[in-house]
Amino acid sequence: MVSDLKSMRIALEKKIANDKEDVDARLSLAQIYMADNNPDAASPLYYEILNFDPENAEAYMGLGLAWGFSILENIPAAELHGEDVDEEELLVKSIEFLERSIELDPETTTSLNALARLYIVRNLEDEAIDMFRQSLLIDQAQHDVLEELQKLTGTPVWKLLEKDVYMGDFEE
Repeated sequence: MVSDLKSMRIALEKKIANDKEDVDARLSLAQIYMADNNPDAASPLYYEILNFDPENAEAYMGLGLAWGFSILENIPAAELHGEDVDEEELLVKSIEFLERSIELDPETTTSLNALARLYIVRNLEDEAIDMFRQSLLIDQAQHDVLEELQKLTGTPVWKLLEKDVYMGDFEE
């Protein structure tokens, strides 16, 4: 598995070297870096994508996740970014990028959920609840989100889904 990822990473690096504007290769390589707990390697790729495509919601989401990686994954920021890291700046940047991602693609549950979790860190529980609810309207099968929303609201899961769920028009 590790060698597969390594060969995939090398192939993507070659592809990027041969095609300076290959957005898909950059996204794939950045995702590999993120999966390898290396947001500092992923971030430049996301910025390059935005140079080619300033409205790329996935790149904004990637940057939001990269900036907020230590917070979202509960890894000390200094471990990823060095001792001089400003955790408040990480939080602010992450929120800005995720909000932009949602503006461009309001149905990206990854951005909605990450933003909700960052709002919780900021003690913005009402905003977090709103983000989680929006995410559940898109995909109700997110059990982790249901559990988090239940903890935040104190409301049983079955009540959380009862009201805002559109089940389609009934035929008579």
